[in-house]
Amino acid sequence: MGSRMLLLAIAFGILVGSYYLGNHYQRSRIASESLALLHTPTKTITLFSLQRADETGLSNADLEGHWSLLYFGDSYCTDLCPAALGNIVRLYNRLAINPEVQQSLKFIFVSLDPLRDTPERLRSFVTGYHPGFIGVSGSEDDVHTLAREFSIYYKQQAPDQEGNYRIDHSVTLSLVNPQGKIAAYFIDLTNPEHLATDILNIIEP
Repeated sequence: MGSRMLLLAIAFGILVGSYYLGNHYQRSRIASESLALLHTPTKTITLFSLQRADETGLSNADLEGHWSLLYFGDSYCTDLCPAALGNIVRLYNRLAINPEVQQSLKFIFVSLDPLRDTPERLRSFVTGYHPGFIGVSGSEDDVHTLAREFSIYYKQQAPDQEGNYRIDHSVTLSLVNPQGKIAAYFIDLTNPEHLATDILNIIEP
């Protein structure tokens, strides 16, 4: 039952991500077999300011001068995020075939649950997957604005009797170029080796 629920959750995330992106942006692929949805032209990100897990700030300027990968989720997620982050770790490890790219590429996890994801919790959560990963959050308005910039669908479900709730969200990995602009999206994270090839093809055409 647990495996079935996980597969259904992943399928839901991919479906929502595909629908949401497909209805908001013109897209093109590097090649027919590519998993990348190129943002053509690249998209300028509206000014934002979030808080890192180590309590320092993160803004547009921090996305400049290097490539970045952003994923939106929450640390209380029990299915979509663990599966996605596990694949992102494998993707990151695969990028070791180009050490320069691997070392310069930054991964940023943006929490969609700022009420519960404190800086301390985020730090523990993201570094549990990789010590170099960065966790950020902010006010509900700031998170909502940035999520909209990246075409992220999410919805908080009604809490149960204990006050616990889940957040349904799209599964999207976004690639930001050294100019701080959105260059591509990936909504299928189930093949990390293929993702690594696509990312290298974009970064080193």
